[in-house]
Amino acid sequence: MEKTARKSRNGRSRRCGIAIFAAAALFFICSPLRAEEIERLEDNAERVTLDAARVMYDDEAGAAEATGDAILRYRDAVIRAERIDYDVTNQKVTAHPAPGETVSLQSYGKVIRGDSLEYSLSNGEGVMENVKSGLPLGEGTLYISGGGLQILPYDVAAERGFVKKRGAKNVPDASYVGLGENISVTTCALDHPHYRVESKRIIFIPGKKAVAKSPRLYLGKTYIMTYPMDYVIDIDRKALKYSLTPYFQSSETKGGGGGLSGAFTWETGSVALGAALWSKVEAEWMAEVEQQIGGGFSVRAGVDYSWDRAWDDKLYHPRAALSYETNEWTAALRWSRKEYIEDQKNSLYEYRGHLTREPEFSVASPWLKDPALNSSWFRLNAVWGMYREDTVDFSSDTISRWGADVQSYLELPIGKSADVFWNIRYGAWFYDHGSLSMDDRQEVLDGILGIRYSFGAVEMATGYERRHVWGSSPMFWDAWEKAEKIHQKIRFPVGREVFVSARGSYDLDDSLFDKITYSLQWINDCMKWELLYHDDRTSGSDDKMSLSVSILTFPNTQASFGEYKDKDPFMRPSDLPK
Repeated sequence: MEKTARKSRNGRSRRCGIAIFAAAALFFICSPLRAEEIERLEDNAERVTLDAARVMYDDEAGAAEATGDAILRYRDAVIRAERIDYDVTNQKVTAHPAPGETVSLQSYGKVIRGDSLEYSLSNGEGVMENVKSGLPLGEGTLYISGGGLQILPYDVAAERGFVKKRGAKNVPDASYVGLGENISVTTCALDHPHYRVESKRIIFIPGKKAVAKSPRLYLGKTYIMTYPMDYVIDIDRKALKYSLTPYFQSSETKGGGGGLSGAFTWETGSVALGAALWSKVEAEWMAEVEQQIGGGFSVRAGVDYSWDRAWDDKLYHPRAALSYETNEWTAALRWSRKEYIEDQKNSLYEYRGHLTREPEFSVASPWLKDPALNSSWFRLNAVWGMYREDTVDFSSDTISRWGADVQSYLELPIGKSADVFWNIRYGAWFYDHGSLSMDDRQEVLDGILGIRYSFGAVEMATGYERRHVWGSSPMFWDAWEKAEKIHQKIRFPVGREVFVSARGSYDLDDSLFDKITYSLQWINDCMKWELLYHDDRTSGSDDKMSLSVSILTFPNTQASFGEYKDKDPFMRPSDLPK
């Protein structure tokens, strides 16, 4: 049953407002008017609507009580609870849930939940106690829980200095802001999460971002560290750009050691820091600053001091970029000096050298749905740049390079336990070298066609990879080599949440197994601990053993500084739409 209450207008008396509310309620009870007719009689901009199993109105007190799946609607706000008390005169709303349930406040499609709510319809301010909210983030959910959450209209929060004014750059289009006290943030769905970030104050902009002030990081119940600056989680981009992920690793080239990286962030930028320590090459470190400058533009500058295997020495590698993003299309202008590149071109040849970009301009599209195939996506990339290459044996002149490529990805289910996929790319690049009589040209068509399947708890995958190359490049760092390989993977459980996997590739051109990777994984609700051994049988011959931890709900999170990440050819692109 629906009851309607009209908000008191300026200049109207309390008695008049009560009379209107009571008359409208009685009219609705007794009249057979349809809902469309009632809508025409009401002022939609100022109308307050209560829906519930039972609605009672106290004429003398000027208050309404709704119980049983109660819903209050006013302007863009929708409040849901087991019981809602509404003070007509003061425009105050108090909401309480049924045992074991929550109260919700929805505005412009963004929802927050908690144990109780006090909310003013007149100024849009309120308090949600013991907030318990889940927000879509990447392939998982960001859970915000803890103390009270003060709710303010965005413009009011801007006037009080909590967020930027709407006229400023980089301001999100949000209806309200939440200011939380003693809040915990995690992507772990358990009551006692495996990791969490706690903060005495968090600024929460629904659907956009959460800014934790001087947060404390916990793994389980163990305190790890306190961030000296704000920690920003960008909900709008559905990714956590920086995370604190330690690792330990042993390799033939660097020896034993490990590293750690993370970021100190503010509302429009961040400072990322990383460090690693090895028994053979000692300390390495990096620092990078990123700042949004408005209108979709951002700047980034950084440097790393790291060991270059080709020179057997540690060198500085500076870089900078100006980026622009609109509707998921991106463009970037990049500079770099002595960027170290180590690339296994084929099983018998590994390239090691320095690259200087003077500069490089690139444009990339988002993944676009293929109109011809329902389960297929594609994306485009174009690049132009000036490059200079250095190796231990030679240094090149500056060479102009431009071109484009298109990438296609398809996955098609076969029954309930298998799917076939392909990941194919075609690209063409052109080169202009001052000492050559004509431009060089290189075309590459490469891809993998595979099938992922399972037998009970045993997961397997098989893939065929092929690369064709036409033409050549005057530089070695981007010169492609033809390839033909078979990939195989198997993964099976050996206990609760514990898995063993092995993956290898066989080079058909050189008739040898070039790489085999073994791993022991412990996967809980939201984190993965992995002990990995990488048997490198290529000319690079750098076997590695590592222990690392990763957050499963953030596939776009970058590896920690200096961490070896084994590329799995059977994984779908991490940024592919669901």
